[in-house]
Amino acid sequence: MRATKTRDFAWRTLDVEHTAIRGLLDALSEDEMTRPNTIQYGLYSDQELSFKDLLAHLICYEAYSLEALEEWRSGRKHWIIDGFRSGKEDLRVHYEGISVRRPHSLAQVLNEWDRTQSGLVAAIMEMTDTDWKSAAPFKNDYPLDQGGMFEIILCVPPRPPYRHLPVHIPDPDAYVRKLRNGT
Repeated sequence: MRATKTRDFAWRTLDVEHTAIRGLLDALSEDEMTRPNTIQYGLYSDQELSFKDLLAHLICYEAYSLEALEEWRSGRKHWIIDGFRSGKEDLRVHYEGISVRRPHSLAQVLNEWDRTQSGLVAAIMEMTDTDWKSAAPFKNDYPLDQGGMFEIILCVPPRPPYRHLPVHIPDPDAYVRKLRNGT
C-alpha cells in the first residue's frame, strides 16, 4: 500500500490524537483511570476495560509502528505489516496489547504512553517527504512505501486516519461526565 495521507497530515493528526488523550489524562483521577468496565465502544463483547486498559491498547499500535520503522530502516519487514494487511493478526494484537500491559502499574503505562507517543511523532516529523514516500527496502508482493506502512498499522478501519481514541471514546467530555455522574 502506498500512503494516502501526507507525512504532515500524519504527525499533525497524531498530535491532535495525543492532545485529546492528554486532556483525558489530566482530567481523570487514578481511580477513574483504573476503574474497570468504563469503555463502551469499539470493543469485543467479552471485554470490560478501564481507561488504563484502553491506553495500553492505544500504546500497542504506536509501539508496533516504531518497531516496524526500526525494521524498515534495517531493510527488514516487520511481521505486523502483512499480519494487519491480511487481517490475520488484528484480534491477537488487539487482545495482547491489553493483556501484556494489564499487570503494569498505572505509572508504568503512563510512562510507556509518554515515550511511545512522543517517539512516534518525533520520528515522523524528522522524516523527509522523500522518506515518507520511499519504497520498501525489502522484497514485497505489493507496492508499499513508508507512509503506507504506517497507515497499515495505525489506520485500520473503522479508525479515522491517525485517530484511534474516537473509536473507543467518541466524546471525551461525555465519558468524563459518565464516570463522575453515571450519566
